[in-house]
Amino acid sequence: MKNVKKVIGVLLAVVLCLGLITTGVFADTGMDVTLTGDTLTVSSSATATLSEVTVSIVADTSTGSIANVSVTDPRGTGAGWSVVMTSQHFTTRAVTKELVDTGTANTVDFTGTYDGLDGVLDPVGTFKVEIVGTGDVGVATFKWWDPAGTLTGDPAPITTAATVVLSNGISVTFAADDYAEGDSWSAAVDVFPYTGLTVTPGTITAASGSLTNVNAGDAGALVGSGVASDAKALMTVDVNFGLGDYDQAPGLSLAVHANCLAGNYTATVVITVS
Repeated sequence: MKNVKKVIGVLLAVVLCLGLITTGVFADTGMDVTLTGDTLTVSSSATATLSEVTVSIVADTSTGSIANVSVTDPRGTGAGWSVVMTSQHFTTRAVTKELVDTGTANTVDFTGTYDGLDGVLDPVGTFKVEIVGTGDVGVATFKWWDPAGTLTGDPAPITTAATVVLSNGISVTFAADDYAEGDSWSAAVDVFPYTGLTVTPGTITAASGSLTNVNAGDAGALVGSGVASDAKALMTVDVNFGLGDYDQAPGLSLAVHANCLAGNYTATVVITVS
């Protein structure tokens, strides 16, 4: 009987231990993490210099590239995106030339960046100012011609001032002097239109992310009729793709017309991602 009681005691002890285990209390902890998207951005090389060309009696071509167009999409939305570029005309303005000046030398100058909207002219276009009423600045009056040959200030001449806005981005400045009737100055301008700029978007590389459905735009010349061209696609990405960091170096080829002015021709390219 004593052995039986011992066995029963042991069994009860095991059952009680099992009871304690199976009747334990549990608690669940839900876990989560929130990821906040950042901003879609685009950056590009600060400058792009095309190859030097010698002035010629025949047309030529200048080539180069925008060394790097970089798009970063850390938004985490998969909304897709598109990169486009626009360009102004490539223009230059020659130094001011005194045609007739009976007063102090170098008192008149032309300033500003020509917008090129008069197009390629043969001979090249010229801004010209001529004094028609004598006197100091603020008293003397003048008339002027734009690159297309349009005359302004005749029969109603314009009063001189420290700075007078003409047209197409160009102004004329008058320094203190006694201006005489017939005094005149000019500045030639020239343009390589953006319609002669062929853009080849080129291969896209990924510093981070997948290249699936990340597409380069088609090569072709820019089009438009305003100060800046219509937008041209460089890169496009379908919805649910393009999360990462992508780079491209668009190639450029610019038509250079014959008998152009020598000088530095400049244009501003604007690259936008949306």
